[in-house]
Amino acid sequence: MKKIMVSLAAAGVLVAGAFVASSVTSAPADAQTATETQTEAPAVGHREAALDEVLAELVTNGTINQSQSDAVKGALEAKGEEMRAEREARRDEREADRELIQGFLEDDVISSDELAQLGDDHPFNDPDGPFADAAADGEITRAELQELRPNRGNHRGFGGAQEEASADNA
Repeated sequence: MKKIMVSLAAAGVLVAGAFVASSVTSAPADAQTATETQTEAPAVGHREAALDEVLAELVTNGTINQSQSDAVKGALEAKGEEMRAEREARRDEREADRELIQGFLEDDVISSDELAQLGDDHPFNDPDGPFADAAADGEITRAELQELRPNRGNHRGFGGAQEEASADNA
């Protein structure tokens, strides 16, 4: 009985580790965007192959049966898809916020009314966050954003004029 419990615990740890590894690294980085829809099933990757191998060993050892193996793999795949969908939704929300902020900065000032549109959980509205001092007067200017984000290089983030500043410093 003790051997079975240890085997189940070891199997759980292995499966959980494989799941975490595949969840963390299976999707492109948040900064990347998909430009094409994938029409074919992806090739079996190293993570999936490792999971298949571990589950096959557990079935061979008699720790679990094939239907349990299939259930574990199905549950992990479903959870992975759920997590990918959540990441995609967060990425879409961040993109929408970036577009909104760019619109706000057309007049070089984000007003208190515009800050309210971003919601209480946005970093610009965090009373203890890095933008708190800039927002204390009820608005955040483009200049204040540039001061808070000086190391953006040629990236045209909230500052917008970073390329010009980089060229002036050269």
